[in-house]
Parts: sequence; C-alpha cells; structure tokens
Amino acid sequence: MNPTTRWTLGILAAVVIAMLLFFWIRSDPKPAPTKGAVATQPATPKAEPAAPKADGPVTVMIFFDYNQSAVRPGEAAKLDELAARAKSQASDRLEAVGHADRIGGPDYNLGLSKRRAEAVRTYLAGKGVEAKRVRAESKGEAEAVTGDACKNMGPESRENRKLIECLQRDRRVEVKLAAR
Repeated sequence: MNPTTRWTLGILAAVVIAMLLFFWIRSDPKPAPTKGAVATQPATPKAEPAAPKADGPVTVMIFFDYNQSAVRPGEAAKLDELAARAKSQASDRLEAVGHADRIGGPDYNLGLSKRRAEAVRTYLAGKGVEAKRVRAESKGEAEAVTGDACKNMGPESRENRKLIECLQRDRRVEVKLAAR
C-alpha cells in the first residue's frame, strides 16, 4: 500500500470516528445539576372526598421520611379524604398506629412511632375531626412489613442510603376508620 492511500484511509477513519462521537455525545445530554434546597416530593392532586360508605372499615397508610414525624405533603391528600369521610360519619372512631424501621434502638423507635401517630392525629384534628375520636398507638419496629427484603444490605445506620430506601414501607402510620 502506498503512503498516499495509507494517509487517506487514516484521515477517513478519523473523520468517521469523530462523527460517531459527535452524534453519540449529542444524543445523550446530561441535565445540569441544580443548586439550592433538596427537592421535595411533589404534592399529589387534591382528591375529592369519598362518598360515605357504611360497609366495613377503611385503612389508609401514611408514609414518613427517615427519622421524621412530620406528615409529608404527598401523603396529606390521603388524610384529607379520610378526614372528610370521618366527619360525615359521627359514630365512627379512628385508630392511628405508628411504626418505625429497624434502624436505631427499640426505645427510640417506639417514641418515634408514637410521634408519627400523634402527627396524624394532629393533622386530622386540623381538618375538623375531633381529636378524642382518634386513638394514637405506637408499635415501634415490632411490626415491620419489609420482612427479609432488606437483609444483607450493609450496616444499619443513617449513612446507608440503600437500606433506608429499602425500609421506607416500615416508616408508616396505619389509620383505620372503623365502626364502634
């Protein structure tokens, strides 16, 4: 092969590689990182209150952030609907049972689950439900729903984000609207 052909093939290969890289990089733009506060969970659209039903109890699950007892904005719509239903049925009572994940000591988790149940009671009272109709109870980490799904995920600490995400379903308050 003569030198001119070799140079032509080399330049042609370089141009083809450059074009492929250009289109590959251009087709997968990365979003620019944002600065500022951590993004919050978007609020769910306000649900219309459910029509009162006389058949059986209603249970609503309210989930909480790690180590927090404040009702998340995304969970408020569930409580709004439940409050509307509870106000229309004066003879019913509500039971708010708080739970925590297994990270932390049993005594701390029992107190945290109690604060979560009380936060739900306070929220419902703010929506017009008589606070004395809401019984707040705490279970701590005793009734986990994740079971073995989150085993062997590393150390049980607040630095283990993977484990914290896996245990999300354990950080909850179960609110039950039941007939007396």
